[in-house]
Amino acid sequence: MCVSQPFIVREACRFRRTLQRPEDLVATFRGTGVHLECVSDPPAIPVIDIDGVPWLPVFSDLAHLAAFLLGRGEAGSPAEHLLISGGRLLDLYLPGMPAGTTVILDPLQPHAVVLPPLTGIVPESIAIDRDLPGGPARPTVELSPYERPVERTWGGVL
Repeated sequence: MCVSQPFIVREACRFRRTLQRPEDLVATFRGTGVHLECVSDPPAIPVIDIDGVPWLPVFSDLAHLAAFLLGRGEAGSPAEHLLISGGRLLDLYLPGMPAGTTVILDPLQPHAVVLPPLTGIVPESIAIDRDLPGGPARPTVELSPYERPVERTWGGVL
């Protein structure tokens, strides 16, 4: 099922299967273009609040975004979206979102994975574990095993 999918989906499948090398998942996410739902009036990226925890759904492709909107009962209505790199999302967009926002890649899909706001995933300034005694030591890598250039565009309407 995951073999013919984009690199990030294959890495998410591998991580869910093995629970090993989370740094590879993070590096692959950072180098991958992801789609976010957005609204233009006023400009915003919707964050979903569940029991006081803010969640930001992001998508590896537009088909997964469309399935998510269908699951929310919003099929057939125009949906604005934005395509940016996962690294740009984590480093530049996430700090402007509600504290503790957790990224979920491809919700409602069997390969869905969560990127919590922890040291080594997000900038230290917004990591919820930055003040823990001793500080967490999480390995990070700069390049994904699937490194490739990301084409950036400014969304459109589905």
